[in-house]
Amino acid sequence: MTPRTSWDAMRSRRSLDAQRAYDEEARIREFRELVHRVRTEAGLTQAALAARMGTTQSAIARMEGGGTRPRLETLERLAAAVGGELVVGVGVDLSQNSAIAELVRGGHALVRAG
Repeated sequence: MTPRTSWDAMRSRRSLDAQRAYDEEARIREFRELVHRVRTEAGLTQAALAARMGTTQSAIARMEGGGTRPRLETLERLAAAVGGELVVGVGVDLSQNSAIAELVRGGHALVRAG
C-alpha cells in the first residue's frame, strides 16, 4: 500500500517550491536590472557593451531580458566593460553597513542572505 500524504503536507511542499522559484526569479530580475542600469549609465548600447565584454548583442539582450543566470565571470566582464569594480562580500549583517546600504539604494549592489 502506498503511504498517503496529507493535504497540509502537500501544500507545505508546494509552498516551499513556490518560494524557491520566486527567490530565483527575484535574483534574475535584479541581475537584469543591474546589467541595464550599468550599461545605460555608461552610455553604451547593447552592441557596444557586447563588444567590450567579448560577447554578442543578443547575449546582452538575454541578460537584460532575464533569460540567463549570472555567473561570477560574467559579472567580472561586465564590471571591466563599464570601467567599474566588482565587489563580492560575505559576512554577517553586510546590509547594515552604510556604504553598502548606499550602493543598494542606488541600485549598484545586491544583498542576498543565505
